[in-house]
Amino acid sequence: MRNSSWILMGFLLLVLQTTSLGLFRGSLYFDLPLIFIYCLALLRGPWQGLLCGAVLGLLMDMASPLVFGFYTLTRGLCGLGVGSVKEMIFKNNHTYHVLLMGGISLLSRLLYLIPTAYRAGSAAAIIPAYALDTLCYCLGNMLLVLPVLKCAIRVERWIREEDPQY
Repeated sequence: MRNSSWILMGFLLLVLQTTSLGLFRGSLYFDLPLIFIYCLALLRGPWQGLLCGAVLGLLMDMASPLVFGFYTLTRGLCGLGVGSVKEMIFKNNHTYHVLLMGGISLLSRLLYLIPTAYRAGSAAAIIPAYALDTLCYCLGNMLLVLPVLKCAIRVERWIREEDPQY
């Protein structure tokens, strides 16, 4: 029963992400599903991170008609990658999480530059605005990773209380 709390937390963060689109006039400078995938993969492992990333990415792709498949691919790979190196990350060192989320966010934005530049026809025309949006996006994710991780750790501890296998 408590294992379904991960699904509820992911769904709530996805709803919060999509409903906050109306509150911001410009670009959205954070990605709660990406942060959730990072946290889940860090706590649960590569295969659950891959599954969560692929499912949330597919839901994000269905909501964003621009480049279908981009979110499914990048979010799934993020979950698999973070889950694969989870033993090398100190979970109680907050600097690692902030820097890793900044790097993951920057990599995601750099990959998204390829289809964006292709649609615009020229990368030179969009680079200044895209660079500013990327900086704000990375900083927003870096600020939000610690509160989401703290909530995810509490959910994980709550699940482990009921499960006698832990």
